[in-house]
Amino acid sequence: MIKSRVMKFFCSVLVFFLSAVTFAEDVDKLQFSGFARLVLGYLDDKDASYLDYDNSLSIDKESLIGLQVDYQAFDNLGFTGQLIGHTDKERDSGIEWLYLTYTPTKKLKFKLGRQRTPFLNYSDVIDVGYAYPWATLPQQTYPRHFFSTFDGVMASYEIPGKEFSLNIEGYWGYFDEDIVVAERTVNAKTTNFSGLIGHINYNNWTFRGSYHQGRTSVELNDLSEFSQILSQFGFSQSAESLKTEGLTEVFQLSANYENVNYFVRAELNRIQADFVFVPDSDGYFLSTGYHYYPFSSYISYSKNKAQYDEAANEIPIGFNPLLDTLAFSYQSIFNQLPVDSSEAFTLGTRWDLQPGLALKGEISLIKGQGDDRAFFTVNNPEFDRKALLYLLALEWVF
Repeated sequence: MIKSRVMKFFCSVLVFFLSAVTFAEDVDKLQFSGFARLVLGYLDDKDASYLDYDNSLSIDKESLIGLQVDYQAFDNLGFTGQLIGHTDKERDSGIEWLYLTYTPTKKLKFKLGRQRTPFLNYSDVIDVGYAYPWATLPQQTYPRHFFSTFDGVMASYEIPGKEFSLNIEGYWGYFDEDIVVAERTVNAKTTNFSGLIGHINYNNWTFRGSYHQGRTSVELNDLSEFSQILSQFGFSQSAESLKTEGLTEVFQLSANYENVNYFVRAELNRIQADFVFVPDSDGYFLSTGYHYYPFSSYISYSKNKAQYDEAANEIPIGFNPLLDTLAFSYQSIFNQLPVDSSEAFTLGTRWDLQPGLALKGEISLIKGQGDDRAFFTVNNPEFDRKALLYLLALEWVF
């Protein structure tokens, strides 16, 4: 299985690069770059795993390699393609970016094709660990079920100034791929997917705010069939609560301050969805660190609160065995939904070995409450929803 994925990836790389070289008439216009990360992880509890890390050393959860080609066909027209090979079996390897860039003026830029979905502050570089100080971005604010790319068009306009600069981005497109939601792999389609992002740079400060929305539908045939049964019995509220299509919205704000000695970074987001398997979620993180070249050390705190819509209370109980079965089946759907509210305290250090190469080590205390899943996969019902996660990451850009 692993060998076939690796062969498929490297065959894609070969075809991709040969096509790029054939397309390039002027070698000076063609640039290759890449990045890689090797992440070793260990969870200190045998009763659970966290993001697939358990109480054995593993190196195949977040390790990856990425290769990128940029071709400048004309002064105002360029091509970008990026391939990523993941060791994690739940993430597909292959083409991540594939778009054309048209720059009619120095301030205005358009991109057309497959691009990174700009939900959050570090979305563009989420796979490039060298670009941020931490060994991994916090799950509490960067949930893994976010789809990472979309197909469409993006426009950006920059307003430069002496003391500050403003950049505004807007995009429109669609998404159609398999994602993992509530421990289930489902096909998700998002249409009329659009967003607006604003960046402000002022002295050592960087601010970002964004809003994203789209009409999302997921394929859950068993749920749709049960919803139809509820509707046939006249329980319209219960049937409506199990719909698998609706509006998805993401709100995001972040602020960063950095100088030669220290940094402070903060981000918060809110996710809202109008269907049962995706909870409303509020997440944030705060991190501060101190630079003492070639090292930098940091502390971070991240937290999220997830909440599903309440089940409708319209099916009578105790009057008819058939209705009792219907009510139990309906309620069990909500009872089985995993609640991923959690918090994490993190300490870490980054060592810049040389330009383009860094080694990071960090330890995180992950905490959940009660019977919440808290992003854990629980192996023992007695698990107390607390564990230490150790990560060692080697980051490379080339």
